[in-house]
Amino acid sequence: MKISLTQTIITLAAATFSMITGFSPANAVQFGQQEVDQDRFVAMAVPRAFGYSLVVVEQISDSRPCWSENGSRPVQVEPLLLNFDFSGICGRATDSNGYSVRMGGQDLALSHSLTVQAIPGEILLVANSRADVYAPPIIIGRSFGRSSGFTKIFLEPGWRFTKRIYNDRTLGHIYFTHDNLPR
Repeated sequence: MKISLTQTIITLAAATFSMITGFSPANAVQFGQQEVDQDRFVAMAVPRAFGYSLVVVEQISDSRPCWSENGSRPVQVEPLLLNFDFSGICGRATDSNGYSVRMGGQDLALSHSLTVQAIPGEILLVANSRADVYAPPIIIGRSFGRSSGFTKIFLEPGWRFTKRIYNDRTLGHIYFTHDNLPR
């Protein structure tokens, strides 16, 4: 009895909310994408105490460089933006509020999470399904080697950076974009 009463209350509350706000799945927010100059972005694996995190830096203005690169396989990145006030010069995305995955014209921010995984000999940027823990990860990029510092992640063929748009307005959110849907 208690469970069905709780379910009834929740159902009524959801129905009332939908009527008041006009919200339905049909009018959920639809984001688009804007193509960008790929050379103005860098994705990097940042070493932490337990693994790596992902940071994406965008060169917004040419007044000062936001990063420099050294070496090959792997390429080490020096985040120069840490040495000055980078407001209006560099953009920085450090978590899922700043970047997500977009495939086949669909925003996968709610269905897939981005992680940086260290494997023997290199670092991978992968998208993991939140709904199916057994789904294979989608490999988006790799480092082609390992280093102890900030390491550049090269996007796999078919992947590129784009920006999120809403109502023809370009937002700061960065997509890792592929034209095909996940399999």
